Amino acid sequence: MQAVILLWLFGLAFMAGMVLNLFVVLPTTHLGSGGEYFRSSWRSLLWSLGGGAGLMLLVHTWLALLLVLGTLLLFLRSLASGRRRWRWPSGIAAVFTLAAFFNGLSFADYGEDFSSLIMASCWLIAVALVVFSLTRTRPEPAIAPRRKRHHG
Repeated sequence: MQAVILLWLFGLAFMAGMVLNLFVVLPTTHLGSGGEYFRSSWRSLLWSLGGGAGLMLLVHTWLALLLVLGTLLLFLRSLASGRRRWRWPSGIAAVFTLAAFFNGLSFADYGEDFSSLIMASCWLIAVALVVFSLTRTRPEPAIAPRRKRHHG
C-alpha cells in the first residue's frame, strides 16, 4: 500500500513540475540563486517552502520532500520486513529520488535546464523501480493453500 501511495505522490509531483515548467517563470535572483551549492540549495529550499515563488513551487517542493521521506521509509521497511524482492529496488529508488530532489534544488539555484532534465530522469527511474517492485511481488494469500497428501 505504501508503494501505491508513493506512486500517486510521484504522479502529483510530475503534474506540479509540468505546470511549473510550462507556466511559471522562477526569478533569476532570490535567496538561493548562485553561490556555493549546499548553502544556495538550503536557501532555495527555505525560499521554496516559504512560498517565495508561488503556490505551485511550494506544492512541488513539499511533494518532493514527502517522496524523499517516503522512499527512504519504504527502503527501511523492506530491510526490516525481510522482503528480499523489495530491498534493492526500493533502496535504489530512494537514491534516485534523493538525486531528483538535489537536482531540483540545483535548478532553483542556477536555472540550468540540464538540472531539470536530470531531475526528471531520476524521477522516472525511481518510479520504474517502485513499479518493478510492485509487479514482481505477489500478495500472500489470506488462507494458506491446502497441501495434497500423498498416500503411499
